[in-house]
Amino acid sequence: MVRIRHYDPVATMPDGPVAVFQTQWQLYRKFIDHNYLSHREAYNCLHRVLVDDAVQPFRFMDVACGDASVTVQALEGTQIASYHGIDLSQAALDLASKALEKLACPVTLDRRDFVEALRDQAEAVDVAWISLSLHHLLTPAKLEVMRRMRNVVGDQGLFLAYEHTSLDGEGRDAWLQRHDDQRPSWNALAPEEWDAVIAHVHANDFPETNSQWHALASEAGFGQVRELFVAPTNLFRLYCFRA
Repeated sequence: MVRIRHYDPVATMPDGPVAVFQTQWQLYRKFIDHNYLSHREAYNCLHRVLVDDAVQPFRFMDVACGDASVTVQALEGTQIASYHGIDLSQAALDLASKALEKLACPVTLDRRDFVEALRDQAEAVDVAWISLSLHHLLTPAKLEVMRRMRNVVGDQGLFLAYEHTSLDGEGRDAWLQRHDDQRPSWNALAPEEWDAVIAHVHANDFPETNSQWHALASEAGFGQVRELFVAPTNLFRLYCFRA
């Protein structure tokens, strides 16, 4: 059974390009279906960690879960004990509730801003996961989230993040240019879709360098950082943090 919890007041849904991945879910699905952001490889890595490294059985938190469809695939064949998803988009949660019916464990979905939700999170989990969402925050807010994650997963748990990562010494503008240079390869997008993506990314995406992700982890209280995957574009990296 899937339980969806609504919190009042729910944050107002943004308007314009900033809301591309909330209000135009099919556009984001194009990125997933064509594997433009290397979701397939990242979630394959997640599956391996869940099978080989996580406490068994494990309680799983999916932060900014979206429609959860790719996560469900990663969870197949694992010893998941419970699933807790958080997302602000009701449309995404409606899709997630159907996808998550495949799981043979309790499922809870919260419609809420994940930063706010993590501030109130009291229940511990064994594995916390966030994919391509933490980069929307500026560095101090990223650190706050990572500190909360450290508390939530405790000394035995894992926090995994697949996120925008710039090269050491590379500024945001240079990372954005490398992102924009993907246009010829991401050719399934219509011109108006590409324009919407560019508007969203340039307004809202703030990558950290590889070294900075390590520094944030240390400051948040994580003693170990493993780099599990680097996307072929070198725009995104998957990290596993633990005490």
